[in-house]
Amino acid sequence: MASTLTLILTVSRQSQKYEEFLQKLFFYKDKGHQIYIFCLDEGVREIKSLLATSKDLHIFACAYAIQSRNLSPIESVCYGGLGLLADLIVHSDKTESF
Repeated sequence: MASTLTLILTVSRQSQKYEEFLQKLFFYKDKGHQIYIFCLDEGVREIKSLLATSKDLHIFACAYAIQSRNLSPIESVCYGGLGLLADLIVHSDKTESF
């Protein structure tokens, strides 16, 4: 049975951790897991590339991180703060951060 997974992305593609994140993302996605991605810190810079990778991802982002980096919000992304992240973690079977 597929489970729910939250992946927390805090790094941009310049970090080696980003490649590890992508490997985990596609590993779990290929197994049919429900995946939520919460982008914060430098991870918000990768939202567009994640959306281009797969249309069926559920992407959430830190509103403060977007604002502080002068990035424009994207309509298909849900923005929030630590309360939203906490809800994702509580309602997931597994959480990993990168």
